[in-house]
Amino acid sequence: MFRKPLLEVIGSGGTNVLQGLNGLWLEVSVTDKAGQESDSARILCIGPPRFVSLPKRGAEYQILMGWDDEGLVLQGRYSFQKARMIGDPEQGEHIALEFRAADFVEKLKASGRKHYDDTTYGDLMKKIAKDAGLEATVDPELAKIKLGYRLRWDQSPIDFATEVSEEVGATLKPAGGKLVAMKRGGGKSGGGQALSPIIIQRNENFGYEIEIEPRPEVGSVAGAWLDEKTGKRKLNKKKANRSGPIKILPHPYRGEDAAGAAAEADVYDNINQSGSGHFESPGLPQARAEAPVIVSGFGPGIDGKWKADSVEKIVTAEGGFLTTVHVTAGDDKKGEKGK
Repeated sequence: MFRKPLLEVIGSGGTNVLQGLNGLWLEVSVTDKAGQESDSARILCIGPPRFVSLPKRGAEYQILMGWDDEGLVLQGRYSFQKARMIGDPEQGEHIALEFRAADFVEKLKASGRKHYDDTTYGDLMKKIAKDAGLEATVDPELAKIKLGYRLRWDQSPIDFATEVSEEVGATLKPAGGKLVAMKRGGGKSGGGQALSPIIIQRNENFGYEIEIEPRPEVGSVAGAWLDEKTGKRKLNKKKANRSGPIKILPHPYRGEDAAGAAAEADVYDNINQSGSGHFESPGLPQARAEAPVIVSGFGPGIDGKWKADSVEKIVTAEGGFLTTVHVTAGDDKKGEKGK
């Protein structure tokens, strides 16, 4: 059965702006990224520039994609950033309207100084979000991590929050009007709900490229911290469930919780870097970055579980709907002996 893709780009007036671009727009793409990187979108149109009226900088739009037998799925809110005008004797003239997620609040980028006393990761993210006029959604496991005293010195709130998030193994970005903190590779939303897995089955009509890079074996990773009661340096160790020596992180942390979170994050990173690549698929409107990716039909070394590092979706005026899922190994180590 032939499936028809659905696409709407809704402006401030509540109308689908693509109707006014009928015969001019060629494709609409959205890219959902893991971590701090802001999500983005693009509308590619036929030129020359006089054919298309440019949106005002900061104008906001909602983009929805889907299939006619399933309905539309909201892909996010985006604000207009810039336009690229392109002319080529062979390919003709085009205009690329570029957008980014509409939630990157200016107050998160202003440099300044502030201290936080005896705080947890969850409380810290809530205070930073509140100062920027946002709410914070933090994975419950991450929220409990004790950080102690923290000082932001000539840093923007988003840079400071990202630095702390990396220490405790979290990914952080503004999304949906909130500051969202998720456990790196946890396959969950900021609120702790499991993300729906992305199913990829081999299809000879769609491409893929995968690279396997076996990593050195590490049996466990330890983060060091200073016990103020005894004045002694202690280690918080996390098992990597592999056969190998212990790896001690080079820099001490401010407390036992932070040291353990950093060790756990390093365990994950070591495994996550053992494989990477991308898969193409017919349109997957529900697919999200950070979600688990279940792959089958390719054979040993590829079949199994991966993690979505970014997801790009493109709907064309000709009726095509393509999703490209960029993956990393996640917590399923690739290239192990005997596989």
